[in-house]
Amino acid sequence: MRKIILALGLSGACTLIASSTFAADRNGPPQRDLEIGVGAGAIYAPAFLGSKDYQLSAVPSLSVKYKDRFFASVPTGIGYNVIRSNGWRIGPLAKYAMQRKENDNNPFRVAGEKTDALRGLGDVDGTLELGGFTEYTWREWSAKAEARQGVDGHEGFVTDLNANYTTTVHSPFWTQGPPLIVSVGPRATLVDSDYNQTYFGIDAAQSARSGLSQYKAKGGLISYGIGATAILPITDTITATWIAGYARVAGDAGDSPLVQQRGAENQATVGVFLSYAFGY
Repeated sequence: MRKIILALGLSGACTLIASSTFAADRNGPPQRDLEIGVGAGAIYAPAFLGSKDYQLSAVPSLSVKYKDRFFASVPTGIGYNVIRSNGWRIGPLAKYAMQRKENDNNPFRVAGEKTDALRGLGDVDGTLELGGFTEYTWREWSAKAEARQGVDGHEGFVTDLNANYTTTVHSPFWTQGPPLIVSVGPRATLVDSDYNQTYFGIDAAQSARSGLSQYKAKGGLISYGIGATAILPITDTITATWIAGYARVAGDAGDSPLVQQRGAENQATVGVFLSYAFGY
């Protein structure tokens, strides 16, 4: 399971996939008590946040929803809608942040070479993050905030912010059947110094092993950008989803020698998924 999470966590792709899940939810509450989605897809993304090396990965996907309250998937995490009324969704949330391996091992990579940018920096363990979310939807617009504390691994505090405009698009190419659901909007992530130091700081031992200068990373804005999703219900049970996004590594993370000397501040992600849904 950790390997699956590792692959799906590539360079902000989870945020984009999560926004596609949101767009699907705009159609209304589940029609069945239990809904399960299974599928697979491909993501082309940087090897890690701040990497200049891109890789193509083939990844499975799984999602579960129960009675419009409980939800679970790799991109959205495990959560519960304590409040879901008048446009609001509020509740607790748990996510698992990917492990970052110094040797860049990724069993789901199908194209693109391993990056050697992390040599000498050591591994960052996978991290369980516990927190909560608040989301408000008004007509085609929505805004969401997540706040999570790492309890192992990076042990830092993470806040994800995003807004979306969601609409339907009819095309002469598919006059029959449902329209394309399109969602687009800005997003940003803020972190504390513990998080930034874990991923972008360089202590004396890491400096000696890697050849990079020592660097103390403080907290603040770590990335900002824009994401878009397009969802096409092919049948009542099969759905195709396309994702695309751009992010800029910012603040102390962007100034880190890891990014400046071995990586890139500009990050792009594209992907496509096909899923099958069933329920009871």
